[in-house]
Amino acid sequence: MSCVMKHYKMVNTGLLILTNPASVKNLLPIIKTHVHSTLYIQYCPEKNFSPGKLSFLSSLWKTPNHFQMIANIYTLAAKFLTKMDVRVLLSCIKQNCTIINTKRPIELVIFDRTCSQDDAKIFIDNCLSNTNKPCQFIVINANDDQSVIKENNIDDDDDDDEKIYNSVVLGGTFDRLHNGHKIMLTKAVLHSSNKVTIGVTDINMVTDKILHELIEPCERRINAVQDFLEDINSSLSYDVVLISDMYGPTKDDPTMEMIVVSEETKRGGIKINELRSQKGLNPLDIKVIKLMEDTHHNEYEETKISSSNARIRLLGTRLKEPDIREKPLIPYIIGLTGGIASGKSSVAEKLQSLGAGVVHCDKLAHAVYEPGQPCFDRVVKHFGREILTEDGQINRKALGNIVFADENQLDKLNQVVWPAVLDAAMNEVKKLQAQGLNIIVMEAAVLIQAKWQHVCHEIWTCIIPHDEAVRRVMARNNLSAKEAEQRMKVQPSNVEQVNEATVVLSTLWSHEVTLCQVQKAWDLLNEFLKKHQ
Repeated sequence: MSCVMKHYKMVNTGLLILTNPASVKNLLPIIKTHVHSTLYIQYCPEKNFSPGKLSFLSSLWKTPNHFQMIANIYTLAAKFLTKMDVRVLLSCIKQNCTIINTKRPIELVIFDRTCSQDDAKIFIDNCLSNTNKPCQFIVINANDDQSVIKENNIDDDDDDDEKIYNSVVLGGTFDRLHNGHKIMLTKAVLHSSNKVTIGVTDINMVTDKILHELIEPCERRINAVQDFLEDINSSLSYDVVLISDMYGPTKDDPTMEMIVVSEETKRGGIKINELRSQKGLNPLDIKVIKLMEDTHHNEYEETKISSSNARIRLLGTRLKEPDIREKPLIPYIIGLTGGIASGKSSVAEKLQSLGAGVVHCDKLAHAVYEPGQPCFDRVVKHFGREILTEDGQINRKALGNIVFADENQLDKLNQVVWPAVLDAAMNEVKKLQAQGLNIIVMEAAVLIQAKWQHVCHEIWTCIIPHDEAVRRVMARNNLSAKEAEQRMKVQPSNVEQVNEATVVLSTLWSHEVTLCQVQKAWDLLNEFLKKHQ
């Protein structure tokens, strides 16, 4: 394999002119060193390759038959280009065209066969509609590689594979659009002559998914699907709609003819046809797509390429840039929060072992209840001496039974306790800073409710599924399920806490998994602080 270089820097967007699909697995690792964000791929058979024009694109091709080749490209891209947005263009496959259109400007063209500088320039000038000036090119000559792609049949249904339909439909969550999604969308596009309808699940349909709190907003998912489809093939009509049940528009639309499903959702396709039959509508031809293996998955992740894995891999990363304007960077205060039993204390311990100072606000809250403290007298005055133990201490369980059963009483207690706890916490911050600790973690379950964000540079949130939290609270506090639910009902939801967070962590898995998340977050924080020193 040879590589002819004509440029000297990494680019955001590249276009691969692919004449030999068997060379993809060798091309992609090299392309990774030249292209950073987006790689378009235009397939054109080598025997008809003509750099100066698009005569190699023939309407006589049997379009759906290209699906397996394209699916294999996406499969290899998932292996070699894990962080790159790869898009296999379909417009010039589905119909004659003389120009390659892309939404993003092409900065670098990659040829997989020998191409002179003059031919490359002619191709760039004549065949690309959207380029950065000057557009560079390289040749990665992989034609000497005689190996072939191992064909993994992605399409479970080979019957009528050449059939074209007027209207095709598919549905899904489409969170953080990945190559598995792209394969299904490609299947729909290749089989449609006119319209593709895509149902994107509403938020009420995703609450049972792992880390559903990190699923992108509906509008963002819809826009991502629309953008991808219009980019790979602009000739069709796309209707990307929000759905609140598994049927969506399939239960009413008589024009639909074919549905694309995965192995996991095949049963849903059958149910859709049962409903359509009851309503006197035509049954949909069902095309089943096999799941893609995730060759990079960890033992606690799914074995398939999935949005769930993508969300798991967000744990410990920086989801947004904190607003640190008008705040001194020393001490740098991290507000560590999360729901009851979400593992905040264990995360705080790990951060302390890495060099952070830690202020445990829950422990400080215990201290402000002690006799002789201002809060003690005010709490007893409001709730009565019935909440005291025989030795004159506040019985926290008795107090909890009162406030967790009455939201107004809880508000009264918080108005007394929260200001005192924050004052005590800031005093602890000063002490830790005096000891030379510049990063200080303020662990506080009530941080969001108490609106203490203003004293923090950024918020880190611990989340676990609701059922897991109930189980932990019952075991830890010896409570019934009803009592555990009462305590959880008064706290902000995971979604509310995630919306405030720069970093999200989860202690759902093993100690080692949590430690990896915390280490990642700590390393990225220190990189961030170095940039702003």
